[in-house]
Amino acid sequence: MSEEAKRRVALLGLTVFWVCWTLWAGVRSAGGLSDDAFITLRYALNFARGLGLVFNPGERVFGCTEPLLALVLGGARWISGVPLPILATALHAIGLLTLAALVLVGAARSGRILPGAMAGSLILILPFSWSLQGFAWPWVASLLAGAALLVARRPALAGILAGLAVGFRPDALLGVALLPLFAGASPREWKKPSWRFIAGAAIAIGLLAIGAWLWFGQLLPATLAAKQAFAVGSERAGTRSGFGFWPAAWPVFGRTFGKWIAPVAVLSGLLGMARLCRTADPVYRTLVAFGAALAIAYPILGVSFWSWYVILPLIALVLVLAQSLAPLTVRGGSLWPRLLALPALLAFLTAGALAIRQWRTGDSGDPSGPRVQLYSRIGAWIAQSSPPTARIAAFEVGALAFYADRPVEDLLGLVSPQNIAAVAAGDWAGALRASRADFVVLTAGSRINPRARWFTARYRRTEEFVVGKERATVYRLNQRWHRPRRLGGSLPELRTSPSRGRP
Repeated sequence: MSEEAKRRVALLGLTVFWVCWTLWAGVRSAGGLSDDAFITLRYALNFARGLGLVFNPGERVFGCTEPLLALVLGGARWISGVPLPILATALHAIGLLTLAALVLVGAARSGRILPGAMAGSLILILPFSWSLQGFAWPWVASLLAGAALLVARRPALAGILAGLAVGFRPDALLGVALLPLFAGASPREWKKPSWRFIAGAAIAIGLLAIGAWLWFGQLLPATLAAKQAFAVGSERAGTRSGFGFWPAAWPVFGRTFGKWIAPVAVLSGLLGMARLCRTADPVYRTLVAFGAALAIAYPILGVSFWSWYVILPLIALVLVLAQSLAPLTVRGGSLWPRLLALPALLAFLTAGALAIRQWRTGDSGDPSGPRVQLYSRIGAWIAQSSPPTARIAAFEVGALAFYADRPVEDLLGLVSPQNIAAVAAGDWAGALRASRADFVVLTAGSRINPRARWFTARYRRTEEFVVGKERATVYRLNQRWHRPRRLGGSLPELRTSPSRGRP
């Protein structure tokens, strides 16, 4: 058998393994979404119902960081009728598989198939990759990777793909700006971004911006301002932003590479980035540059650490480590590059072993699972215990709003921008006082004191829910505080048919 035939057989076997693994992991982790992902699903659900891209019917608030993902999920829900959490898992699995395939194609074009195969395999195997379902990051990376592969031959199409990534997440603008610089075949081409690429990206981004302006009245989501306000107004969040961002994120690397190997992996990755411009792989260069840019941008933006901010820089680190293994696949060559590749090999083997062990034990490292179950139970109870016009106030609103199917006021301001000023001032009680909430959901250690005189005068304790170590209490508005509420034109739309009325 010739070398070419052996390579095709190996690629076919790898493809079969990737597909089978993706199916198995997708089934095993189906519906495992964090609370913030349910915010996108809430937008998608209302879009599927014909109420528009809104969190609360009748309120056009740009509180969805990933609007194009919400549109895709909403359209799929409307066509298929499949529950949105399952659709989110399916779309996430397809996105991960697409990203791994594009990484392999880029590596194959540069003659380094083995590093590409190892990087793609680790991306698919990492439990952390699967714990972030319901977010758009696999499609952002896939669109930018696809654009990097096409920019030399089809620059206009590459620009459109890169522009669409911005619709999935606005911070993909960094990737669009970096792509023509790092996807060229030589340093000379980095200084000459094609006007066709620029035109394609401008058309895609322009259409997205026009749509956002016509529907929401603004170009960018209000979530960035809300997250910055939270970092300013909360002492705990403030320690996780700015210079505290990456120290707070360090446990992610510890879980991925091991407590003792994580420093080796990160140091090896930083040294490997020095060779960023030498490789001929445009996918590698683009995704690594994008991940590095995000790693710098998030602390500068002043947002607090959350796990989904780390995944693309982590993917960039995986790609750098994979490329560092290239000297081990070449016969001959000097000894020094081979020695530098050994730490990367150790990091890869350790990450793979830890990932397999975490899958076997069911330990994904995502602490939000019990919290989401808690909010889903509370939401289901409120749905059965209140009229469709009842409003809920809470600090975490994703799963609660999705399962309660009631209007929700976000005391952190993500989907209720009128609360951003109070959040920045740390005036959580002021945000609740200004709300029109019929129900208040508070977890243990809440920022609002339920024993305060003003609170007990307005609300009474109604129900308590416990899931594992997670505990929350539901408070209901006292009868004497009820005021006649003017019925808006959107309220009849909440009375949906049984087949489409529930998530």
